[in-house]
Order: sequence, then C-alpha cells, then structure tokens
Amino acid sequence: MHRTLPLKNRQNDITPLELIEEIKQNIPKIEDDLVGNLIWYSPNARYVPNSLNVISLEELGQSRYKMNYSFLWNVFNACLDIDSDETTYSSVNFVLSDGALRFDFIDNEPDSMSEEL
Repeated sequence: MHRTLPLKNRQNDITPLELIEEIKQNIPKIEDDLVGNLIWYSPNARYVPNSLNVISLEELGQSRYKMNYSFLWNVFNACLDIDSDETTYSSVNFVLSDGALRFDFIDNEPDSMSEEL
C-alpha cells in the first residue's frame, strides 16, 4: 500500500535532517499507517497517541530512504489483570520524488472471513 505525502519545501535536494523535520511535522497524516493494526498483538491493544518517534533515516540510494521509528501501545484487560505498555520498533521505506514522499506501507490488516474462505 502506497501513501504520498507532499513536501512543504517541494525540493529533491533536501538534507536528511530537513527531511526528518518535514516528516515529523506530517506524522499525524501517516500515523495510522505507521502504527498499523495492533490486533496481531491483542484485540485489546491500543496505540498511545503522540508516542510515535522517528529514530533515524537511512539513505538507500537514488532518492530511496528507510525511516526507523518507534511507538508505544497499551494492552488493558481487567479480567486477566493485564495493564501493560509496550514499545514497538519498526521501519518503512519511501521514495523522494517530484517534491513528495511516497511511502511503501505493508498492509497488515487481517483477512476477513470471506477472504479466508
């Protein structure tokens, strides 16, 4: 799944530090895609808002990058006496082209019953 994020500066010769700042300003636009579906951890797993942190940016070559990031999520289940905060570390690849970032997100939505059959 691809998601395009236009850049404010609209330039391809942006430095990695400027690129990180640009991404941080636009995190709310891609936050759901970065966190994905936490049901793989637990049906009770919930993302902790505003906890997403860009750790680093790796240049892969030819305007291709890998962004490493982390975020917190919580699992609460009173019946099982569970109240736990966890940190997940992940990465996403993207391309800088024509004044925009094109992110390549992995679709981690579970299959529906009809798709499984």
